[in-house]
Amino acid sequence: MEKVKDFFSDMKSEIKRIRWCKGKELWKNVIVTIATILFFALFFMLIQYIIVLVKMIDFKSIVETIKGWF
Repeated sequence: MEKVKDFFSDMKSEIKRIRWCKGKELWKNVIVTIATILFFALFFMLIQYIIVLVKMIDFKSIVETIKGWF
């Protein structure tokens, strides 16, 4: 039981040492987080769009056309 008491005592002292964000710093972090999420969302949407376009290409007809040239 003493170990449990020590654990919670240590945890309480560690929580007191945490430096919490203030107003301006918090909003700055929120804006950076939202911007990062939007960037990666747009990036992955673009990648998905490119993959769909590549899948729509009919490579067989392109190969047949090229073979007809030679």
